[in-house]
Amino acid sequence: MIGKIDTPFDTDNPSPFSATGGVPDRTRSLFGRFVRENLLEHLLRDKDTQQAFADWMEKHLDRGAASKKTKRNDLKDIRRFAGRNKMHWLETKMESLLLETRNNVPNKRRNFALSHLISQDTISRLQDYFETQQFTVTQYQAIQLFLVTCMTGLRTIEWSTAELVQPPCQILPGESKELPFLEVQTAKSRDEEPRIRRLILDEFSDAQIETLYQTLQYAQSISKGTRSNLVIQARRILQQIYMDNPEAIEVLAEADFRTARKIYTVELRRGGASMKETAAALGHTSITNVRYYSHGDISVDRTTKLPLARPPLGDIDKVKDTLAELNEARRQKGLGAIRGYEDTEGETPATRGRYGNPASGESKETNTVGQSFLDKL
Repeated sequence: MIGKIDTPFDTDNPSPFSATGGVPDRTRSLFGRFVRENLLEHLLRDKDTQQAFADWMEKHLDRGAASKKTKRNDLKDIRRFAGRNKMHWLETKMESLLLETRNNVPNKRRNFALSHLISQDTISRLQDYFETQQFTVTQYQAIQLFLVTCMTGLRTIEWSTAELVQPPCQILPGESKELPFLEVQTAKSRDEEPRIRRLILDEFSDAQIETLYQTLQYAQSISKGTRSNLVIQARRILQQIYMDNPEAIEVLAEADFRTARKIYTVELRRGGASMKETAAALGHTSITNVRYYSHGDISVDRTTKLPLARPPLGDIDKVKDTLAELNEARRQKGLGAIRGYEDTEGETPATRGRYGNPASGESKETNTVGQSFLDKL
């Protein structure tokens, strides 16, 4: 039996023997064989190893001579292996790398940085700012709207149509009891009639629901000019609270309410929401466009304690995964499976976690910092 092996990898210095001339080819070959035969599966279970491997894969994608298709297939195989063996960190990291190789998403690095920057520390800084500094009503309302968007993912154009529905009310598809929810006319719909989507607020406290209602009431009363000013004011406050961090100020220079919608999406994915669940929450009919909103670091645990609105369970299956559907059609014709969909039958995996819960596995009862601040808004 092989005991636990500590793996304090230094990914910035992957060649520790370079000073002595490196590892001879034959030695490297023999050692590689030893690792494969005796240690490989153990090492793959170690999170430090997974992280170092993912970092290596990211660099390998940049320098490797293989075709783009081959690189994507490698990532799909690793993601599939990680999913089968419940290696959540490695699975989500491979999915993030797949997004980068497959899609030309604008401002990828900025989105990645923002996905780490907007955190519980940001909320604490905002709380301290509004308790100790002078501010205008407009600045306060701008941050209210920013945080509400971080919790609901609403587009700015959807603020005017969002309605709060509270029990007694209908039981939404797939749910077992009455729950408060937002009813929204989904923008950017291709249908002649606007589609209606619903977002359940079961993780929200009564005070947070009241804040949400008041914020949306205010948002429905403002003009486009006021909305533009709110973007500027929210950006200024966010930069102001990070005066001690020049890099953060630069990253926040283009922050807006779309940033908040992306933070909502990334936090959903960090909490274990599937692509279909995330698409349903955003108002998409397929998972195709989720990549434009979730492009951030989804491989880490949630970084905020904000409650997140979620779609009804019955709406998730309505979202299309076009590749999974194509794979099922091929399977029925007796053709080979699409790479990465070998085990599917038109369905994506079920959610891996509780995406409405706070960061670091804390229970809802201990989610006091985010609530205390939002309760004051």
